[in-house]
Amino acid sequence: MKKKLVAMRPEKLIEARYNLTSKENDIIDMILNTIKDDGKHVYKIDIEKYKNLFVSGSTNVYRDIKKATKDLFTKHNKFIIKDKTAGKEFYFTWFSMLNYNDKDGSIYFEIGETLKAALLEMKKRIYYELQYTLNFRSIYSKRIYYMLKSFSDTGWRIDNIDELQYKLNCPPSYKNYAVFKNKVLVQAQKEINGSDISFDFTPIKTGKKVTGIKFLIKDSNTVKVKNEVAVTGATQSENDEATKVQKIFKNHKITNKEAESILKESGGDLKVIKNCYEYALNKNVKNIVGYIRTLVKDFKEPKANVAVDNFNNYEQRKYDFAKIERGLLGWEDDED
Repeated sequence: MKKKLVAMRPEKLIEARYNLTSKENDIIDMILNTIKDDGKHVYKIDIEKYKNLFVSGSTNVYRDIKKATKDLFTKHNKFIIKDKTAGKEFYFTWFSMLNYNDKDGSIYFEIGETLKAALLEMKKRIYYELQYTLNFRSIYSKRIYYMLKSFSDTGWRIDNIDELQYKLNCPPSYKNYAVFKNKVLVQAQKEINGSDISFDFTPIKTGKKVTGIKFLIKDSNTVKVKNEVAVTGATQSENDEATKVQKIFKNHKITNKEAESILKESGGDLKVIKNCYEYALNKNVKNIVGYIRTLVKDFKEPKANVAVDNFNNYEQRKYDFAKIERGLLGWEDDED
């Protein structure tokens, strides 16, 4: 059996803002399939290895990749990662060197030490088969696929529509929801629903205005790339922390994998997880894991009174979780 080609894409890169064409994104996929924790910064990509993955055929693959290589380096060699916790934006360049060699049909590239280290060290990541992403025609389909793939274990995710359009680098005309729906969401649905995941979406409204999108994700389970512990390289201490998360969920039975996903979303903050879980107990939540993952992600602590709790001997704050929930969809401004 021919070995499947798999790429790794970290969460911060999935959620980053960048402006790439579909073919330029294909090069990034090949690069993410190539880099390893090997101390190197200069690599070679043999296009021969990937050309048969393109459903449309390999006749123009070399020509298209050559053009995309030049455009990627000269026009789109920058991207932004937003750190909501720090309230900062970090600017990166993809490559310090990128070159297509006509003689052997290969790409040679050099990736900076800081970016490579960041990509390899990011704990939350997804693994996906290139046969899917290389054949999505729309760049929005590729981007949304990565976003949904990272939440396929929970079955749903919610995005503030302004933030989603910012990440996707949509033009101003897409602020009109009807345009955004037809040009981005419907097109992505047509392409992605033929891959290893499928999705549906529902607009979330504040009054008459669409302010968010809820994605419902179905994983076909036809692709089992690697064991979760193996791909994340979980240490014994990380497994111990996951066990603590399972104990917090006293009224629900969750798997170790689900506990690890919640732990990663919270940045390892057991205090936040416990408080979010206790809040959720008072609500009618059908998908407790997905709900908590959404609530703890990019958690910002509001001003609150301090109380003492005997869980792990830390000081517990009384949070306004209803306000935090609304903040996830951008329904109100964050407090300073």
